[in-house]
Amino acid sequence: MNHIFLELVEKHKPKIVDKREFRVVGISCNTTMMDKDIKVPNIVEEFHSSRIGEVKNRVDETISYGIFVDPPNFNPEKDEFTWIAGVEVPNDEDIPKEMTSITISAHQYAVLEYNPKTDDINPYQFLYQWFTSEGYEEADLIGFEVYNPYKGVDSNYVLHLPVKKK
Repeated sequence: MNHIFLELVEKHKPKIVDKREFRVVGISCNTTMMDKDIKVPNIVEEFHSSRIGEVKNRVDETISYGIFVDPPNFNPEKDEFTWIAGVEVPNDEDIPKEMTSITISAHQYAVLEYNPKTDDINPYQFLYQWFTSEGYEEADLIGFEVYNPYKGVDSNYVLHLPVKKK
């Protein structure tokens, strides 16, 4: 591994964690990698500014999620993926109108804390490079960001990418 990458690993300290299955309710959009920097912040901001209060059975009032769902054989150059801005709920009861629910499977996840104001890396590319160098591979098409709490588009988050040992 190159020296710069090792310095970034030491600074950011990515790790592998186990997470239980959980359910999220929120609003979604489909987008491409080309349009994601416009569509994703818009849907996240819409959810947090005007829709989050519609979810009455939240599990934790401080935590929210940004979830990506890639299609099988995802081609980032041309394929659309789904982004969901939401919060954890205990079950599918009382899903607000025009919202969606998704179950996030129990997995091992490669995890990275990211501060968009100070960290000068692409967190997705960096975490992918790190977990493959550690002998892991992608395990699912669903990953997520955890905001605790969400404070606007420059919020810190913890990125979770599902992995399994090669």
